[in-house]
Amino acid sequence: MDLLDKPCAAPNPADELQALTRDYARYSRSAGGLGSVLGGVLCLISYFCGALLPLDPAVRAALIAMPFVWLGAKLWLTRNYYQRFGRVEEQEKPNERLTHWFGVAVSLLVALGITVVDLIGVLRHPDEAPAGLAGYLILIWLLPLAAWRWMRSAMDFIVGVFLICQAYPMIGLAHGAEAAKLSLIAVMFPLVAVVMIGAGITQHRRFHVIRARLEALQGTGE
Repeated sequence: MDLLDKPCAAPNPADELQALTRDYARYSRSAGGLGSVLGGVLCLISYFCGALLPLDPAVRAALIAMPFVWLGAKLWLTRNYYQRFGRVEEQEKPNERLTHWFGVAVSLLVALGITVVDLIGVLRHPDEAPAGLAGYLILIWLLPLAAWRWMRSAMDFIVGVFLICQAYPMIGLAHGAEAAKLSLIAVMFPLVAVVMIGAGITQHRRFHVIRARLEALQGTGE
């Protein structure tokens, strides 16, 4: 019998279920879906509105709240939407674990460096200490915690760092040339935000396929 005449082997249900479970588990950690879309959108809003709008108290408060809104929404979507069929934790690959801990280490260095520089400035010129400094230092030390607990991918980390660090000028601690330098450094963030939005939309569409298959499996009792 010719090889072309042989019937194709039926897909192994166990292998199919394993692959489906692996795809579903990605939404517990590395695949953000709508959470990534929201992070990218908030990054763009923060970047352009912070530069174009007058920084009245309402605008400052809204921009400072953005990282907390994003992290809260991201956590809610993961638990209540993308893991609706039960919690399945994704197994980190060695390179993903390395990237994650690198981000945590960088955020610790950033928080430590900013704290040391600002405290030295306060010790040298105590009468010139800005009123919002204590609040900003508290905020900046939340960055390592957020990086460890919720920012699992490189894009999550970049956008999360921007949303938190943009509070520096929003609180009123950066002016003139210093603010201009921050703006120049931040040029990369809108580009990352656009990529993050595109990736999130792709992941969300993929989840619809996974959800349909899981619902079919539930319906057939497989």
